[in-house]
Amino acid sequence: MKKIVVALSLLAVFACKNKEEQNDEPGIMDAVESVKSMNKGADAIKDYEKITEDLKKLTPVKNDVYKAVLVETLGDLPRTKFSAGNNAAAAGLSTAEATYSNAEGKAVKVTIFDGAGETGSALITILHMTIAMGMESIEGTKTMQTEEIDGNMCSTQNDTNPDSYNNSSINFIYNDRFQITLEGTKIQLEELKSYLAKLDLSHLK
Repeated sequence: MKKIVVALSLLAVFACKNKEEQNDEPGIMDAVESVKSMNKGADAIKDYEKITEDLKKLTPVKNDVYKAVLVETLGDLPRTKFSAGNNAAAAGLSTAEATYSNAEGKAVKVTIFDGAGETGSALITILHMTIAMGMESIEGTKTMQTEEIDGNMCSTQNDTNPDSYNNSSINFIYNDRFQITLEGTKIQLEELKSYLAKLDLSHLK
């Protein structure tokens, strides 16, 4: 219950901050939709509690597992950067990151967080709640929504502005344990989905 209150409080703060930055005064319907979304998030955490307890007991995967997923090429893009191991900024959090890019500046960054252990399970729970809230927004050239991709509920973003640094992203939980994030530079969302399809996530168990 304590986790639910903390997570909801954090999301409420971020929501208020975004509203203030946009200088928009929320109406009654905005407030109603926000409450509905928060309730969905709270219900999602409650349903996820058993999985969270199980994740706490697990040991993070070894770096070899990450290497098996983040191989040397992703479609037509070669891997230009790779790192894996325990995150010094978050004790006990096991992560891996790879960047695939070409000379024209086209790039896909793939990040994996293991939800095993105390720190990992807490982050996975918050992400699960965020996705369950099913939030959508459109601001200028930017679109954010929740959608299903290959059987996984994902939080996606797309920016059609060609001058934007990051044009697209996909964020989801795999196998109730791993947070997978793809960020595309000079890549629109539909193309980023095709790169996601080329990732072999079966090693993440």
